[in-house]
Amino acid sequence: MTEQQALQDPIVRTGDRFAHVVIVYLVALLLTLPLFIILYPYVPALVIPFGDGLKVDHLLTFTGLLMAFIVLVRRFQTVVYAVLITGLLGLTITGLLGQYGFSDMYRDYADLLRDLRERSLNTPMASRKLAPFNDAEKLKALVTDPTGTVRREAVRMATANFVDVPLESGEFTFVQSLSIFKEINGRWRYVSDVKGGEYFAPPAESLELMAGDCDDHALLMAACIKAIGGEVRLIRTEGHVYPELLVGDEAGLERAGYLIRKVLFTREVGDAPLYHHTDADGRHWINLDYTRPYPGGELMNERIVGILDI
Repeated sequence: MTEQQALQDPIVRTGDRFAHVVIVYLVALLLTLPLFIILYPYVPALVIPFGDGLKVDHLLTFTGLLMAFIVLVRRFQTVVYAVLITGLLGLTITGLLGQYGFSDMYRDYADLLRDLRERSLNTPMASRKLAPFNDAEKLKALVTDPTGTVRREAVRMATANFVDVPLESGEFTFVQSLSIFKEINGRWRYVSDVKGGEYFAPPAESLELMAGDCDDHALLMAACIKAIGGEVRLIRTEGHVYPELLVGDEAGLERAGYLIRKVLFTREVGDAPLYHHTDADGRHWINLDYTRPYPGGELMNERIVGILDI
């Protein structure tokens, strides 16, 4: 070996090692992505009590899978590479035969990514210690004792939309509640209370005016939905009040997300994510705020300070 070759040899070996590490990481990443997409919906939410709550379950899941595959590829690289090469050859052959090929795999993978993006996002209850809900009894009385006018208008709004949508058993009240949401939010106009004061408009008054501030909207929405048998609650943040509608367990949440995104509010939602809260009993709730044109819209970034069950 010449002197020049001796000097170049460490550089070559370093380059080979670097290329090997890159290949190992790329192969591990290739294996991690589809498994992460499949497993992530079943991973319990993990929120660090930092600021408004830092959600880290997705990061920990992805990192854990990636590290596991890096170790696996390094230890059994011959077997892993053989499996990958066999799979690539198989895809090439089936693609040439007009069966399942690379384009089909790309489409399926894109569908998986879209499904992940379209899942409902659980948002933490930002405040660990909830304060008493101001004027709770007054608000409960306004919501739970609606006049005949409120009941009649609630029925009219509940049947104004989505009447031809094929539904499963037990979904009628939920979908009718979303019809009420569509009717109210399509007409609602924001008007502030008098400066330095607080006024809670009776739902019958808000029905006539279709205007008011956030608590007036929340009271009207809650009163109308309760009048047709839906279950709602009021959420108070540091500067806002909005209603939430119960959608139930995991199966109910998945079905609600499908109906909202694919059937009832397709144009309004687009590819935006849906948001929900999960209470201590594992039940899921979606917001019906006037700030978004569809149920489950992005929440205002404010700390929750009170929840009023009505």
